[in-house]
Amino acid sequence: MIRYLLLCYIILTVACQSSFGQLEIKQQPKKKSGWKQEKMPTQVAMEFTRNQSFRTLVPNAAFLNTPLGERANETPSTLWSYGLGIQTGLGKWVRFESGLLWLQQGEQYAFNDPNSDSSLNYSNRYRYLGLPLALNVQYGSSFRVFVGAGIAPMIFNRSIQQINWSTAVGANEKETLKVKNNDFSSAVFQVYFQGGMQYTGEKGLGIILKAVYRQQLSNTYGKYNAYVHKANAMGFTLGISKTF
Repeated sequence: MIRYLLLCYIILTVACQSSFGQLEIKQQPKKKSGWKQEKMPTQVAMEFTRNQSFRTLVPNAAFLNTPLGERANETPSTLWSYGLGIQTGLGKWVRFESGLLWLQQGEQYAFNDPNSDSSLNYSNRYRYLGLPLALNVQYGSSFRVFVGAGIAPMIFNRSIQQINWSTAVGANEKETLKVKNNDFSSAVFQVYFQGGMQYTGEKGLGIILKAVYRQQLSNTYGKYNAYVHKANAMGFTLGISKTF
């Protein structure tokens, strides 16, 4: 997936440079102060996010109302997500951003029997392809700080469960289950909040650093699953940008 996003980033950057290059006026660029307030130019960006994903999990009262059992002991997972986007100023103080997001969220579980060598470990990962839409309030020119919020409709791709267990007699087993069926909602809806900084050099290349918090509003699982699951995440994003 990351290779496809990188290829799309390169193609989009080259195409936009070619188009905008025909409209350039040949003149000496003025040197900009890093803190002078200016409208943000249009940019493409590729971002890499390290999330700590956690969830709320409750019995599905509309179907069976099954107790959580050992699932109550699941812990957060740390996972990578990737994005390819475009951002542009709507004025000196506001900028809009959108793009494509490949998001991973999930949880994990570990049990070790204190009376034997038996153990059970598993991790659940939920993969989505999303369309984030955000508005940010910003300040600066070559160096900008920003804070904002957005929404992200997400299409379910698949669930991956990795299971490892051992028995008291020393046997070790591993299994990977990949699921894409009606046990999961075909789409979920998220809101997110972010804040960070961006530096853009004289040649239009820039670096982005931001913190992001995501809140899922709809159920990960299908209507007839035993539980209602909503994934949330908090993480840090490092990105590269190119000005048209």
